[in-house]
Amino acid sequence: MCGLTASLGMWQLDRAAQKEKLSEVRATNQSIRLSGQWMTEQTLYVDNRQMNAKQGFFVVTPLFTSKNEYVLVERGWIARNFMDRKKLQAIETPSGELAIVVRRVADPVPPAVFAKEADTEYPIVQFIDLAYFAKAMPNKLYKGMVQQMGGASEGLARNWYEPASGVEKNYGYAFQWFAMCATVMGLYLWFQWIKPKISK
Repeated sequence: MCGLTASLGMWQLDRAAQKEKLSEVRATNQSIRLSGQWMTEQTLYVDNRQMNAKQGFFVVTPLFTSKNEYVLVERGWIARNFMDRKKLQAIETPSGELAIVVRRVADPVPPAVFAKEADTEYPIVQFIDLAYFAKAMPNKLYKGMVQQMGGASEGLARNWYEPASGVEKNYGYAFQWFAMCATVMGLYLWFQWIKPKISK
């Protein structure tokens, strides 16, 4: 029991450290200005994403930055319709050349549990699959993923979650697990060593 609770405490500390590291990396990612054209027909809606404690979708659209190159843009968030999951909230996608302010984010990595997911739900997906875009846009070079910055617009919210948000909860949980570990150890010492000696 001591080993289990101590391991859980260390896991929470590790989670906190990961969040703080991600926050530091993000802080060093300066905003950049990109210009290009939206590939509207390849827009995807990533399900089960939260913003302001509400459930919805992240809207991801490829942006052609040249004839042969594109980036994936997390454009923002929309709320989901809880009566009809497939009824997507309307958004605006400007046509023609445009410029947006973005910051770089890590490339999407599909979770193993969804590795064999069928493509039957597009444009609603559980994760971003780079293979899908490679197939949909052959001869186009993927140049990374970015997150659009700025206030709400085009029907999209952009109050992005910061990785270090909630790190104090991880430290709190770690303290609780370590306290439980100490309590178990204290009870063990009392009943197995101290009390028997006192009783003699």
